[in-house]
This record gives sequence, C-alpha cells and structure tokens, in this order.
Amino acid sequence: MNSNREFARSLAFATALSALLSMVDQSVGETSPPQLCFDRREIGNYSGDVKLVDDIDGDGRTDLVLGGLPNDGLSFWRWPDLQRTFIARPDVEFTTDGSLADLDRDGDIDIVIADGPNGLNLIWFENPGHGDPSRTVQWKRHSIGAAGEWVKDIEVADFDGDGRPDVAVRTPRDLMIFFRTPTDWMRVLLQGLEIGEEGMASGDIDGDGHVDLVLRGVWASNPGGPAARDSSRWRRFPIGDFDTAFKALVVDLDGDGKLDILTSSSEHTADVAWYRAGPDPSQRWTRTVIQPATAGVHTLQAADMDNDSHIDVIVGQMHTTRERALTIHYNMNGKGTQWSQQVVDRTGLHNGVVADIDRNGTFDIFGSNWAGNPPLRIWLNRRTTVDHLSGRGCRE
Repeated sequence: MNSNREFARSLAFATALSALLSMVDQSVGETSPPQLCFDRREIGNYSGDVKLVDDIDGDGRTDLVLGGLPNDGLSFWRWPDLQRTFIARPDVEFTTDGSLADLDRDGDIDIVIADGPNGLNLIWFENPGHGDPSRTVQWKRHSIGAAGEWVKDIEVADFDGDGRPDVAVRTPRDLMIFFRTPTDWMRVLLQGLEIGEEGMASGDIDGDGHVDLVLRGVWASNPGGPAARDSSRWRRFPIGDFDTAFKALVVDLDGDGKLDILTSSSEHTADVAWYRAGPDPSQRWTRTVIQPATAGVHTLQAADMDNDSHIDVIVGQMHTTRERALTIHYNMNGKGTQWSQQVVDRTGLHNGVVADIDRNGTFDIFGSNWAGNPPLRIWLNRRTTVDHLSGRGCRE
C-alpha cells in the first residue's frame, strides 16, 4: 500500500513538473528572441565621423560612404566587391554628420556634409552620375553656407514645401535651416529653442504634412510653406528629459501608426528611452526605458532585425566607454514595453548605420569608431540564430 501511495505521489509530481516545464518552454518561446548571428568583416584601415549608406553609383545595390580626416577623406565602397572610390579630401575634417539626398534633382544621390569650423563649411558634393563606370569624373564641391562653427547634426528635408530640399543644421550653439531658393541658399537662424550640446532629428510629429524638428527635450512644430522661413513661427512643445548631448530618432516603435521619439546620450550617460505621445503631441508624452544609464550611445538606430514585424532598437557605445557594446534590443511584444537584448560585439561604434546592405531581407550594421580610430567594419546579418542547446554558436 505504501509503495502504491509513493508511486502515485511520484507520478503526480512528475505530471505536475512536466506541465510546469511545458508552460515554461511555451513562455520562453513567446518571450525569448532569436539570438541572431553576424559576420563581422573589416572593410579597410579607415575611419571617420560620417557614415552613410545608399545606392551611390546607381547599380541598384547599397554602397557605403565614409567621411573623416584628410588622410581618410570622403569615399564610397561599392557593394558587393567593396571597391573604394575616392570622392574628396577635406580642408580640415568632414565631421560629425552628413546626409544623402538628390539636391540637384537629377536622379542620383548627392552628399551633404560639413568641413571644419570656419568659412563656407556646409557643403555638398554633386554626384557625377551613373554613366562613368571608370569613375574618372570628379565630384563637384558646392558651398551651401557658413554654419559658424563645427557642425554637429544635419537633416535634409523640404521644410517649406516648395519642392526643393532644404538643409537643417545645428552647431554646439546654434540651430539653422538653409532654404534652397531657385538661385542660391537662404540661411534662417531658429532662435529661442533648447538645443543642448548636440543632437537633432526630424519627422512629421503632428501629422500635418510638414517636417518638424526634434531638439533637446522638445519638438519644434514647422508652420509649413513660406512661414517655415520665419523663425518666430516655429512653436516649441515639450517631450521630456533629454541629456545635454543626445541622439534622437523619429520612428513608430509601438506600431500604432504614429511617430514616437527614441533618445540616448551620445557623449555622457543616460537612459536609452522612447517617448510616446497621446492623442495630441503638443501635450503629455509617456516615457519608457529600454536600457538604463548607458554611456556614450552615439549609435542609435531602429529596424526590424529579426523579421517579426516589430521595430527593434540598435544601440552602439563608443570605443571610449568601458562596455564598448553593440547591442540589439528586441521589441518583444511590438508595443515597445517588453525588451530583450543581445550583445553583438564589443568593438565600440560611433555614428553607425543600420541597413539591408546585401539585400537579403535582413538588416546589417555598418560603421567605425570616430576619426583616427580604424578599422571600418560591417556586421552582416546571417539570417541564422545561436543554438543555445548544442552550445555550437551559430547554426545555419
């Protein structure tokens, strides 16, 4: 009798344990992301502050752009053979930001960049076009205007809605927009806005069809049309607490069709967090922390890294930090309130870019540490996952 009771107890315990493990397995399956595998490739002994990606030579493939010190210059690497094409050498240094846009509206991608702190230091390079496979035609340098000192951030958009691309620029002390006119550029200084040390982003925050600006803890509402050229017409609305030196990104993280704001500290230590607006973005924003107290996040990107239709967040800490971590934060519930992280590498990364470079349907990572700290790297997403059970690392 005692043995029968012991057997029954054992059977009941085993059944309960099996059910519990099944629930745990199911829960893990629902909340644990795949740990993606990346192939890190060194492109060359180059570095720089400006990293950009787009189809520069018009062959339908994504190319890699880097700008930095005079010995690195401004170049692009053609995908997939990674042949380097030299574009220009700076008078001082290409820093810290750049943008790709068809400024002359001729169908190819031009480069907007800044060179040093003095003179007509905001410039653009005209793409010579796609009909020169030997690349013997020079990229022509054009002046946009004087920013007054080192340029920290550049955003290109049609801010006044006239069909011509304009260029928003911020320095450590000033915020301005260079509006493209039929014959030249017109510089408008936007005053009375809190801008901090560095950081800026753009997007249509209020959904009125005009491109707004995100600054330190606030967004500036673009009045649109000719009024965009009047500094007094730009209205300031609070978002929340940003670090004085910040990175920001405008992206729909929770999938509700409205734009959210993602932020980090680029030079100091602060939370990586995102802000969600209520029905009226001029009113209260709700803050959600993704990674607390993180130093030197000068790479802040967002993309669906694991192909689950949820936008994930990519955080790269500079090589000057203790961690030097390149981390993916997976958006587990698609609402931006449940996150799980994977550290991809610990090399440091400054101003890194996320894009599907090899056009295989997954997002890759491109960049280097800042000027004078090579090499230039790419992390290719292999579309495979880490096999934790076998301990064999990545598997096909």
